[in-house]
Amino acid sequence: MSEQLSEPLHGMRGVALIVRFLLELALLTGAAVFAWRMGPDGWRWAAMVLAPVAVAVFWGLFLAAKAYVVLAEPVRFTLEAALFLGVGAGLVAVGLTWPAVVGFALWAADRLILAVTRNE
Repeated sequence: MSEQLSEPLHGMRGVALIVRFLLELALLTGAAVFAWRMGPDGWRWAAMVLAPVAVAVFWGLFLAAKAYVVLAEPVRFTLEAALFLGVGAGLVAVGLTWPAVVGFALWAADRLILAVTRNE
């Protein structure tokens, strides 16, 4: 799910790429937690497995560095923001406001750092 690395991790961009990977894992975890809390009693396990799988498939198709469907950067950014906002809204809906707010704020700060350090 992360950007393809063609050079060693170093400096601020290296840290931001590591944080990005961790945020992607947190996104999958958030989708699983939301699905578990909102899933019907008999289907919670299935929902908890299928929700992060759906997010990962979407990410691989549209947002990964080697995505199957190549989109313009503004479209990719919009879809990525919508995905993080959507999972965050789901977490807020199940009473996990602070993890949602912190996760989204970290994602926004990380995207800003990655944009600023793009040509490093």
